[in-house]
Amino acid sequence: MSNSNNGSCSTCVHFGDGVPSEQLVQIRIHGSNDNNVVGGCDHPSNAALHLRVTPLSSCDGYESLEAA
Repeated sequence: MSNSNNGSCSTCVHFGDGVPSEQLVQIRIHGSNDNNVVGGCDHPSNAALHLRVTPLSSCDGYESLEAA
């Protein structure tokens, strides 16, 4: 189990496609995750790629959940 932080996919508005909603809420509330979780990124520039990332991943397209 690893801890995520601000700037990681787990706190980004684009993360979570394909992750069960209850599990996604737990990842976002507790800031920790199972390293085996992989979810889709729906950032517009990644849509055609069908990118799959872990909650600990990050990129330049990060948008905070708090800002949304």
